[in-house]
Amino acid sequence: MLQARGHGPSILAARVRLQAIRTAGPSPRPGLRSAVLIAGLVTVALAGCTLTAIDPDACDGLEDCRRAFGVGSVCGADGFCSAPLQHPRCTRSWPSGLLDRPEDFGDTIVVGSLFDFVEHADTRLAAELPVRQVAGQGGLEGRAIGIVHCDTAAMAGDDLDDLEGAASAARFLADAIGVPAIIGPRGSSRTQAVFEAVRDRDVLVISPSATSPALTGIDATDPTFEAPGLLWRTVPPDTLQSEVIAADMLARSATRVAAMYQLGAYGEGLVDLFESRFVADGGELVDRMPFESGQFATTVATLGASVAAGEYDEVLFVSSDLADYTAFLLAASATDTLIDAYASPDVGLFFADAAFNEMLLVDTAQRAAPLYPRIRGTRPASAEGVLFNAFAAAYAAEFDADADSSGFTPHAYDAAWLVLYGIARARFEEETIGGVGIARGLRRVSSGERVDILPTNWLTVVERFRSGASIDVEGASGPLDYDPDTEETTAPISVWAITMEPSTPIGWGFVEIDRVEPGG
Repeated sequence: MLQARGHGPSILAARVRLQAIRTAGPSPRPGLRSAVLIAGLVTVALAGCTLTAIDPDACDGLEDCRRAFGVGSVCGADGFCSAPLQHPRCTRSWPSGLLDRPEDFGDTIVVGSLFDFVEHADTRLAAELPVRQVAGQGGLEGRAIGIVHCDTAAMAGDDLDDLEGAASAARFLADAIGVPAIIGPRGSSRTQAVFEAVRDRDVLVISPSATSPALTGIDATDPTFEAPGLLWRTVPPDTLQSEVIAADMLARSATRVAAMYQLGAYGEGLVDLFESRFVADGGELVDRMPFESGQFATTVATLGASVAAGEYDEVLFVSSDLADYTAFLLAASATDTLIDAYASPDVGLFFADAAFNEMLLVDTAQRAAPLYPRIRGTRPASAEGVLFNAFAAAYAAEFDADADSSGFTPHAYDAAWLVLYGIARARFEEETIGGVGIARGLRRVSSGERVDILPTNWLTVVERFRSGASIDVEGASGPLDYDPDTEETTAPISVWAITMEPSTPIGWGFVEIDRVEPGG
């Protein structure tokens, strides 16, 4: 039995703001989520109030402290428990009391999520929905499951940019909350930063949108069931998307392309693949114009003059951030001269998947609507039919929002369900529920009896894994058929455009104009 001497129950509500967790290194031993830094921070912050144990040997790991003091309490290297810790980015949860009353949730299985609370709110909610739905099915054999959300936006409660902030929050989720899996983040560069931050912990990271091929194999070059990779995604690498972009441009006789792209794994990787295919299939040139996120206004102005002079047939704009697409459109429509250049019928504008978001239209329609007819884009296609409709209906009923307002909402929903399936398998096959055990479960979802990702099938999945069987899942984003050699999946690519929709408040909407199947 662990207790805090001399302070009574009130110590259970103590909070320590963990600003320095972002610099903490790996735990002293794999599997033991404790650090001398954390213990030191707690001791200083409590200013003389010491949490101790009647039997110090009882504090052998994070689980001991969580059961006694709640979510966020960790076992220090000296064998003592801390008070529950906080992080400025990790402020939301489901159930809502998970962070406010951690002592009430000591036995809850907690997973983490990393999404921008504003720009990626749809995927954050989609990741939470399966946790809510499992609660409606009784949890995992009566054991509750919860989720802690952390914000990946720049300067979200601290002075860190999005990459550093995401990595800091990921370490907090791994070391203080003790999550076995993190759903998210959005964007390949953020996903890489998060994975690098926790790669020495037993934590699985699964992104609904990180499509950069550079992420393939960065954790396990030859994954096996015994030694699976810990970085997964519910979207395919950009190989097919780049081919679709190149083919679409060439089919419209666009042979001279200006490629503006965000520096980082996603932008560089997609443009590399695009240029290789485009030139090989008959394209004349690709002029590359890299930029730091948000730093391209001058390039838009100078490129506008080149476009007006007829030097390019197409402008390809690639970023993992919706804000960059918004800024591009606003910059490209800043003057009548720029509008004349970028709205010309002699040039096309091509956007990558992150641009597929209704907020792009909300934020730019008043000024940039003249450019809309020139815009096309790609994204991993959502599933069609019953499964997507079931997800969309549940999402709308729970959150009063459109489940397809951006490109990766169903992929986040499926990612969360896969984590829960992996937890169910680990419950029966592993000594503890950790990232490796969940990853082994993900290697068991692409063959066997078909199981649709529906909340009503949760108990079926639990029973299948209890019996040691594999399943073949189909989700809201489509089939999730993972290649055992690469642990990657495939999916069709949707080509979209922006059209007038007078019945909507914005007056504009997205429409699918083509759908390309893998191998098609």
